[in-house]
Amino acid sequence: FQNNDDSRVLIPNNQELMHNPKYEELYAPSFGPENPFQTQQMKANRNILSGYVEKAHISEFQFENQR
Repeated sequence: FQNNDDSRVLIPNNQELMHNPKYEELYAPSFGPENPFQTQQMKANRNILSGYVEKAHISEFQFENQR
């Protein structure tokens, strides 16, 4: 770990960045204690309790057709 004065902390749950981080900062491992009782499924990135939801552009006709 390098101690750079110009490095900034990135919060993993943020949806928007206020600065332009370097690649190394963006994909660096998270710091802090890890819960030893979490399973792989519990550790997975998700934005809702049951998984990860992404925006999709689907026409209403196709949505109703697949229902």
